[in-house]
Amino acid sequence: MKFDSFTKLISYKKIRVIILFVLLINCSKDEVKRNPYLNEISFRHLINLNLPEYNNLNYAGGSQLISYKGINGILVLNLNGNDFFAWEATCSNHKIEQCSSLKLNGLLALCSCDDYKYSLATGQLIEGPKNSNSQYPLLNYRVEKENNIIIISN
Repeated sequence: MKFDSFTKLISYKKIRVIILFVLLINCSKDEVKRNPYLNEISFRHLINLNLPEYNNLNYAGGSQLISYKGINGILVLNLNGNDFFAWEATCSNHKIEQCSSLKLNGLLALCSCDDYKYSLATGQLIEGPKNSNSQYPLLNYRVEKENNIIIISN
């Protein structure tokens, strides 16, 4: 009996060491790849969903551009009536130019410089020029919801 419990104890210790080793190896290889085109700026913006100017955000799938925050503005999406996403309204895949401000088209954000298309639901690049190697997603901003107030910050 004592031998069996001792063997189990040794086996559990070995498994824990192996798991710890694997975690350390995986964590050390992960690097955050920063977008070279967009600088992250600090801000905090409150949206009161009771105000008529934000009426479109009261419905699932509703989106709105807030042009006076962020670099070129903030794109806000009400995903399902309760979950909100906020993205920088600047194309993530080339340097900032006059044409790099994104425009809303339903659940898509469009860049007029190079025909980049992004999903507002995921922030991922959906389509871009054939000759481009850039594959950066939209810059995401933090979103909190308290009652009828949405707080967007970076």
